[in-house]
Amino acid sequence: MNGLSVVLIVVAIVGLVVVAMAVQSLVMTLRSLRETVDDLRRETLPAIAELRATVDAANGELQRVDSLLDTAEDVSARVDATSKLTWMVVRNPLVKLASASVATERVARRLGRTEPDPRLALEPGDARTTRRSRRERKAG
Repeated sequence: MNGLSVVLIVVAIVGLVVVAMAVQSLVMTLRSLRETVDDLRRETLPAIAELRATVDAANGELQRVDSLLDTAEDVSARVDATSKLTWMVVRNPLVKLASASVATERVARRLGRTEPDPRLALEPGDARTTRRSRRERKAG
């Protein structure tokens, strides 16, 4: 064997040792990764189950809120219809009452005055002044 052969054998042995160490490191990394995945699985499965329960509870509450909103909309529509109906029923009497109160106020003001209202004064030639009473017509 010559010197070149010995060098090649030593390089091959060193290469095999390096490859063996790399494989061993790779195996250790894969074991560590497997343990990490197992730990993650153990911790996340209960969290996922709890999350599902929370989502189911939230869906139940959303359905409840939805039904409450539907009920509120129905009540609002009924109140609106009732207020419109009430206004239709009460409007005419209220207008008449307001008119009567205005007329009553005017009459009370006129009766309370001591001097005649110039707007109400009769002028000569007014149709109201030319009318004669029944007695005057019979006598005349």
